[in-house]
Amino acid sequence: MSQQRKPGLPLHGRCEGFLEGIRKKGLRRRVDKKSIRSYFSFLFACVCAFKLNKHYFSNIGMMKTAEGKIIAYYGEGEGKTTASIGHAIRSLGHSKKVVIVQFMKGSSTTGEYQFLKKIDNLQIHLCGAPGFLKDAESREQHLKKAKEGLEVARRVLNEKRTNLLILDEILYAVKFGLLANEDVIELLEKRGSTDIILSGREPDAKIIELADIATYMKKVKHYWDETSSTTSGIEY
Repeated sequence: MSQQRKPGLPLHGRCEGFLEGIRKKGLRRRVDKKSIRSYFSFLFACVCAFKLNKHYFSNIGMMKTAEGKIIAYYGEGEGKTTASIGHAIRSLGHSKKVVIVQFMKGSSTTGEYQFLKKIDNLQIHLCGAPGFLKDAESREQHLKKAKEGLEVARRVLNEKRTNLLILDEILYAVKFGLLANEDVIELLEKRGSTDIILSGREPDAKIIELADIATYMKKVKHYWDETSSTTSGIEY
């Protein structure tokens, strides 16, 4: 008949018994209960610190891998590019890097281009023909530049070169058939931790669905309707 096993002592009791046995055998100097309590208090503090640090660094890792935000400014109203550049300034104020790709814009005389090209931590790419899209010849020029802009955006995201990527007027490029809507969605889905801003008109429903912020710009009044004129520093 097997001998019944006595219930085990608690951990601290077993350790005290073990140390008592060591003392009796002369293998260790006298160890009192106060020292034992101090030892276990220290051990408990180490375990707690390890768990807290593990949780802390785990949260930092989650923050680093968080997906970037998607912002869409669209509609017929004034201010889509202006709002996008406002985010660029805000990001630069936090020492972040910004890349701006301007689709269907090829003029280097605009106020924003003249200013932004001088700013550290910011790159701006003109990816449009010098003039408006008005005929077959200008369409070919805009088509070529739009494809170049798309490749710039892909490269920036693949190389993780920026914190904020602004795709200015990319929705216009889709509207006029220079880019496919699927190309834009692909960029958004591969953004990683990079924030992306899109501007232009009439975004696809899928883009609105993916966006974290979508703002519709509605024109209430614009002096162009009466004068057919523009003003430097206002429109360009």
